[in-house]
Amino acid sequence: MANRNNPRRRLFFPLFVFSFFLVFSPLQADETRLVRVRKGDTVSYLSFKIYGMYDSRVADIMRRENPKVKDINLIYIGQQLRFPAPEVMKKMFDRKPRAPAAPEKPAEWRESHPPRETPVREELLLPTQVRAEKAVITFLEGEVQVKKAGGKHWSSAQPNMILQENDQVKVPAKSRAELILDNQSVLRLAENTLLSIQSLQEEAATQIQTARMELALGKLWTRAAKLFHPASRYDIKTPTAIAGVQGTIYQVQVAEDRSTKIRVFQGAVNIYNPFPQAQPPPPGPSAKLRKPEEVPGPSEVPGPDFISREQWTEVVLQQFQQITVTEREISRPTPFDVAKERQDEWVRWNEERDADFKPPPRPL
Repeated sequence: MANRNNPRRRLFFPLFVFSFFLVFSPLQADETRLVRVRKGDTVSYLSFKIYGMYDSRVADIMRRENPKVKDINLIYIGQQLRFPAPEVMKKMFDRKPRAPAAPEKPAEWRESHPPRETPVREELLLPTQVRAEKAVITFLEGEVQVKKAGGKHWSSAQPNMILQENDQVKVPAKSRAELILDNQSVLRLAENTLLSIQSLQEEAATQIQTARMELALGKLWTRAAKLFHPASRYDIKTPTAIAGVQGTIYQVQVAEDRSTKIRVFQGAVNIYNPFPQAQPPPPGPSAKLRKPEEVPGPSEVPGPDFISREQWTEVVLQQFQQITVTEREISRPTPFDVAKERQDEWVRWNEERDADFKPPPRPL
């Protein structure tokens, strides 16, 4: 029969409670900062601004530090929220509660239960293991919906919701949404927009990041963060083009006819042709020869405004330039009136959000 009065057993529970208290007890006043909620703020948006990141750990700590807030997904203008200081939050992430060692088993038990060899999982040994990243909904307005990967039904989106690869976001009329990726790139979706998260990955050993979004319809404003590895990719795929960037602000719009219009407000965008090059016609019977005919002499004609789909593979779009891509052709880059564009409320709102969003250069 086991000894219920074993002193090690009696010490186990108090030590565990003490270690739990060290990690999860409320912070002192000098270890937190008070943030007053403004219009457009969410806990995840403020977390990105303060810590450069947001995940479920931050959500749990915010619930603990703000017990009077019934739901951190429903905060209001004028509320004051307690955020742990960044250096304190980092220590909390690094510190893991460790339970005291379990009481040692008696010798006779150890002899009858020899230790089993635990097989080493091969994936833990791979230095280039790829892990999926995430996107966070940091702003919502209207009735935005989300369909999770593999799901059949749409559900209502919530602020601070974490999205993964192959999730979809649908923004109906009179609605808009903002997503921020782990690498601090920002995507804002206008009304009547459908976006799919195709790929969010980072190679752990090399930090090569791959992010690809598919815009099937609607309008998307994106502010791409500067990627640290030159081989990293951040692409927006539409039915007629792929826009690839690093550290750029631009707008992509897909119309009902599947045409794509791209305007660059900062930096430069590489526009790629997503279609394979045209193949030569298959061999067949030769065409019949016709009698010689007189043709008119050469005459000057205006240069083409569009390039056929088969004639281009990549176009570099510079700041304050725009381009239109259809299923047949692509227009030549032309300048657009920036002052006129800024009269649009959607453009003004995006530029104001961009100016406000200044996260730390490196997340916790």
